Amino acid sequence: MSELAILGGNPVCTEAWPRWPVATARDRELIEEVLSSELWGGTGLGPKITELNEKFAQYCGVRYGAAVANGTISMVLCLKAWGVGPGDDVIIPPFTFAATAIAVHDVGATAVYVDIDPSTLNIDPDQLEQAITGRTRAIIPVHLAGHPCDMDPINQIAQRHGLKILEDAAQAHGAIYKGRMTGSLADAASFSFQQSKNMQSGEGGIVVSDDLELIDLIHYSLGKFGRGTRENYSGHIHYRHGTNACYTEIQAAIALAQFEQLEQQTQLRVANARRLYDLMDPLPGIVTYPWQSYCDRHGHHLLMYRVEQDALHGASRSQFLAALNAEGVPSSSLYPMALYKQPMYEADPTLACRAHPCPVTEQATRDVCFLEHNLLLTEGDRIEQLVEAIAKVCRNADQLTRVEIDDREQMGSAVLRKAKLKATL
Repeated sequence: MSELAILGGNPVCTEAWPRWPVATARDRELIEEVLSSELWGGTGLGPKITELNEKFAQYCGVRYGAAVANGTISMVLCLKAWGVGPGDDVIIPPFTFAATAIAVHDVGATAVYVDIDPSTLNIDPDQLEQAITGRTRAIIPVHLAGHPCDMDPINQIAQRHGLKILEDAAQAHGAIYKGRMTGSLADAASFSFQQSKNMQSGEGGIVVSDDLELIDLIHYSLGKFGRGTRENYSGHIHYRHGTNACYTEIQAAIALAQFEQLEQQTQLRVANARRLYDLMDPLPGIVTYPWQSYCDRHGHHLLMYRVEQDALHGASRSQFLAALNAEGVPSSSLYPMALYKQPMYEADPTLACRAHPCPVTEQATRDVCFLEHNLLLTEGDRIEQLVEAIAKVCRNADQLTRVEIDDREQMGSAVLRKAKLKATL
């Protein structure tokens, strides 16, 4: 009988990993306060939303925040507030979740794809300048998996060309770049509060910035049907073409409770991730993505690694991941293709994009894997068990070609897979 659990052996990890999301008595207490009040939504202007805006902005090291319906519309509203639209270019990386591109297309702009740095999988600052033209209006660097982008050179390039910078910090709550929190590194930043994120409220997002005019425009007007700002705010006078991007008091109650846990959880993730790096690095065929010198703290929404195909004796990444999951370690592949190859561009020819050569991205789509952040909230010797499971699969890689698996079964987050299984299709 094979040693591998997927082929009949015993799994290494048999205990459940920390669940996510984590609801506490504090979540229920704050939700009850909302349910006992007369303001559950309040068109995004309720007291708990106001408190969240202030506390999260302060945490990021900026002055203002505007919670909105999700972390995609947050980027759309920033671009709209800056006047980005048809005929304009926005530079983004091609190895990220599609929301970054969708935000660009939702304002009618062209997505210009620039390759990523192989050491971080974040946008490569050295390749930005060649992508800038007279049509370029903004850059959206993505702090992928929670590792900050190298923002100083990105900001210097943007300043030379008069461009706006929007941090896509959807995966980077609590990350620190050269002593500064993500969210304070550009003209504005967008965070996601979607269920899989390190701080979540089921769904939602927030824009943070030191630019009060931008935040007012998003908070009072563009995200609330185009109404006026502050003293001109009125329920039935619409000064602009806006949309409904309202966050709710119930969501804000959850976010506030989750926010109270964020710092402690981030510190635990960091400690466990460092242990994992130390233990995984000697494994043959496994390559991790360690912190760069400018990263004071990784947010660790994901712990990414890649599998060198030569070490798998002809097996595929999906066969490796299927075997690892059978050993009790949830692990997945990340983005299956560069964004510029997504079928949405064939389905809708009005979506304009332009891609510079992206060989690093193309390789990343073939070999990058990840562990989700809830595994990093474990205690005791579970990290050592996790690494032993990976080592076991690597030792027996010559048997993996016997595993029958559909590549799509090992793709994407656990949240998406669980939702799909529970949905009525």
